[in-house]
Order: sequence, then C-alpha cells, then structure tokens
Amino acid sequence: MNNNAISWLLGDDNPAVKYRTLTEIISAAPDNDTDALYRSIWAQKPIVKMLEKQDENGLWSTKDWGVHTSLRYLTAFAEQGLCKDERLDRFVDYTVQFLQSFESKGDLAGCANALTLRALVMLGYHCRSDVWELLAAFASTQLYDGGFNCKRLLDRKPGRKSCYRAALNSLMLYAECKRADVLPGNANELIEYFLRRSVFYASDRSKSLVGGKPGWRIIDNFFPVEPMRIGLPLIVAALAILGAGSAPETEEAWTLLREKEDENGRLALEGTLVKQPCSFGKTGQPNKWVTFYAALAEKYATG
Repeated sequence: MNNNAISWLLGDDNPAVKYRTLTEIISAAPDNDTDALYRSIWAQKPIVKMLEKQDENGLWSTKDWGVHTSLRYLTAFAEQGLCKDERLDRFVDYTVQFLQSFESKGDLAGCANALTLRALVMLGYHCRSDVWELLAAFASTQLYDGGFNCKRLLDRKPGRKSCYRAALNSLMLYAECKRADVLPGNANELIEYFLRRSVFYASDRSKSLVGGKPGWRIIDNFFPVEPMRIGLPLIVAALAILGAGSAPETEEAWTLLREKEDENGRLALEGTLVKQPCSFGKTGQPNKWVTFYAALAEKYATG
C-alpha cells in the first residue's frame, strides 16, 4: 500500500479509521495513546446519536430497517472499531435471540444472518457461548459445493447448488472468525468456491460476471456491507485473511483493485447505502473505509 495512503488513514479527521489502521494494519501495541483514541471514538457525534436512539430497553426500533435493524446498527458500531460494551449488551442479547429463532427453524444460513454474526464477532461477542453455538450452527449449513444457501431456496429445490451472494456473505463472516481465532468450520472449501470462479464469476470463467447496477456490483468499492452488496476491497481482504491472497485466481481482483487507486493510493467510494445509522462517506470521493480494507488486504496477502 502506498505510504501516502497509510499517512492519510492515520489522519486525525477520522478517529475510527486511524484507530483501526494503528491496531489492525500497523499492529501498534496498546498504550495510553491508543486507549485514548479508542475512547474518543465513543464520543464521536455519529456514535453518540446512535446511542441516543436506543429505547429504555437498550434496543433500536425495528421500524428503521425491519429485520435488518440489528445488522445495520451492529455493523455500524463494528466498523468503527468498537468492542464489547455494556452499552450494547442488551441489544446483543436481543439479536442473539433473534438469530436463535432462525436457527430453531433451520434457517440460519440467510445472507443477513451471516453478516449479523460477522458484526458480533467484530465487536468481540464471539466469546459468549450462545454466539459460539450460533457460529457452529451456521457452519453446519455449508453445502456440498463449499458455499451456502438459504432454507427458502433449498426447500424449493433440495440438492441445489449454493447461492453466490449467500456464499459471499459467509466469506465475510469466516474472515472475521479467522481473525478472531474462532473459525467454526473448514474454510478451505469456501475459499475454493470463489477460486473456481476467479472471485467474480457466477459459475466459472466461461460464465458472466456476477452483476448489478454500477456502484452496487461486487467489482465496485461499495461500503458498508449489505446482504445483496459487498464491496471489492472487502472481498479481496477476506480472501487474503483466509490465506488465498496470493492465489493466481485472485489476480484479476487485485488488478482491478489497484487500477481504482489514485496517485496517492486512495480509493473512491463507488456505492453506499442511502439510509444507514451513520454515514461512511459520499460516493465519488476518496474514502478512508474502502482504502483501509484495501490496505488490510495487502497486509494479509504479503504476510
């Protein structure tokens, strides 16, 4: 990663990105400065506003995003680099019960559930036994081709292949589990699922690129995660974290990612959610979040 880009990520204008760059890319040891920086993230206006929206039970209204409310809020906190905290505990309790209701119906492998579990792992709640049980239950739904699919589609056609997007969301989860050293299953088959497709392709190189409108495609710098849209820097980072960063099949992904960099190694945001708990930047402008994930990808790919 361009040194200018790293210096940019370490700027004081975004404490969350600065903290994550120090701790996850530079691997700075905890000290008074990093502790103070972490505390400052909780004091940032977007975080304060999100906390103020909690009701008396510590929950956020499902009127905001329906069944995706847990995903949106927990992801917002997780991407800010925050960790397990009493201010989130009651909402996590609610979210775990919500996920358990899917698990009881054998429907835990849904795309949103994978990303919600990812947020719980990023926040450090994987140490809870009930979260670990959910992770193990999720891993048990992996299909014969290495990917995943939701119960609704499997019920319609038993024995069908995996859904690309379900597998992609699962890849995001497995990468964070790997970093937290709590990988619940064998990730090798999931990695192979994507390598067979050279990352981007629906079936193999002879088939078409997994599509979508510009800004929402998997070859775009989309952020944050969303069940139907995962950005290119996060995909490359996940594969690198899981040990496939130098695989020949990822060469096209790396080439495309580097072609998107400006002269200072920065990436522009090409797509984002219109409505979300907090803003992660405007499209068309250099963006620290997607640049951070590109830097994270390079760190893991180069060892």
